[in-house]
Amino acid sequence: MKFSQFISEMESMVDARDSINRDLAAGLENNFENPEDGFETIKAIFGNYGVGEIPLDQLNPEGDEIAVDVDTQDGPLVLYVIYSLTDNDEYEFYAELTDDEGLEEIISDGDDEKEID
Repeated sequence: MKFSQFISEMESMVDARDSINRDLAAGLENNFENPEDGFETIKAIFGNYGVGEIPLDQLNPEGDEIAVDVDTQDGPLVLYVIYSLTDNDEYEFYAELTDDEGLEEIISDGDDEKEID
C-alpha cells in the first residue's frame, strides 16, 4: 500500500498520523541494544505505510533529538525522534509523526521541563 493510498482510506490526515503514531509507540515500547535497531524499527513501521526512505543517519552513540521532513500529498509532516542511552546501556526511543505546529509544541514542552529543573 502506498502512503497516499493509506491516507485516502483514512477519514483525515489526523487519523492517519494517529495510526502511525500508535504503531511507533508500540514498536518503540522496549529499549534497544544500539540506536541502529531503534531506527530500523522506525523505518520498518514507515515501510508498512508505504512511506519512502526516511533518512536517519549519523547516529550519536550518546543519544540525539532529530526532526526529519516527510512529504505527503496533503502537505509536509515531520518525524520527530529522540533517543538516549539509559543507565543499563540500552537505548530508549520516542518518535512521533506531526506537523510543524505539533513539532513546536513538542520542543517547547521540552524547554519547559528544562526550566523547572
